[in-house]
Order: sequence, then structure tokens, then C-alpha cells
Amino acid sequence: MKTIIILALSAVFVALLSFPLRAQSKKYGIKSGVVTFEETTTMGKMKIEGKQVIFFDEYGLKECRDTYESGVLKETFLSDGHNLYTINHSQKTAYSRGQASRGTELRFDWNEEVSAKDKREGKARKLHNMIVAGKDCESFELITASGKTVFAGWNHICLMIELTGPKMRKVSKAIKIEENASVPAEKFRVPRGYSIK
Repeated sequence: MKTIIILALSAVFVALLSFPLRAQSKKYGIKSGVVTFEETTTMGKMKIEGKQVIFFDEYGLKECRDTYESGVLKETFLSDGHNLYTINHSQKTAYSRGQASRGTELRFDWNEEVSAKDKREGKARKLHNMIVAGKDCESFELITASGKTVFAGWNHICLMIELTGPKMRKVSKAIKIEENASVPAEKFRVPRGYSIK
């Protein structure tokens, strides 16, 4: 009897562990892509601009976010499909960030990613479609203690986030998307010669 209970509990445990991977296997509506974002943060008279490039494959199971400052690659955040890593290129060091249950980027989905409670209380509401990077995107806004955030997405890929708070405004907006791009496998691995901590 004890063996049957252990086997049953083991089966439940394995099913729970595999659930995030099944959910993740079709995170996006296209198999692969490269999305280039421009970012602008405004605080009073100060304005900070940056660029991020997101690579994904296997419908988002594998993802990589490269962050540039003044045209120089500074940091990478990647999911190899199993684990997350943050990479500091100037130090040639990667830091393990645990298991990758949801990849590196937000999945855009009004029905599954926004709570029924926020919808019911009027904290979240759908907006009109908007064009971002040439794509007809659904959009919604979410009001929290830190301010109002507008999200826009296409094929479950979040192509715009605009956060407006009391003293800050931050916009991350896609300017280019390459659909079903051929992404090198190296984008989802820690580069050779880098230490892992």
C-alpha cells in the first residue's frame, strides 16, 4: 500500500513539474522571431533611452533579451528552455536565476494573464487596437499602486508596455519584428569562456 501511495504522489509531482513546460511550449503564436524595442524613461527633465532585442524559438520556450546602452551590448537575460541566466558581458560572467517556467518575457493574453478580480474591479480594461511595429495589436490597461500601464500585443507577443506613474513615464515599444526568423542556437546558451555563478 505504501508503495502505491508513493508512486501516486510521484506521478502527481511529475505532472505538476511538467505543466509549466507544456504551457510554455506554445507561449507565442509563431515559432520564432526577433523583436527590436526602443525604450524611453522620463523622470522630470531627465530622459534615458535604450534598446533591447528579443530573440525566441520553439514558440517562446527559448528566449533571449539583449540590452544595449549607447550601442554596446551590456546585458543578456536568457532562457535555454530549462534554466534562466543573466549575463554581464563586460565581466564575462553568467548568473544562474533558477528554473525557466515562463521564459524571459511577458506573454500578452487578456484572457489568461489578467486576473478576473482586476477586470471586475475596473483595474483592468480592454482598449482599442493599435498598430505597433506594423502589427494590428490588441491592447489593455492595468491600474496599480505604481500607476497606469498600457500593454499591446500580437500573437501573444507583448510589443508595447507604457508605464505612467506620478514621477516617471517608461515606454518600451517594438519598432521591428522578424517573423519565423532563423535564430542561432548560440543565442540561448551562455557564451564559451564565460564563468557561471
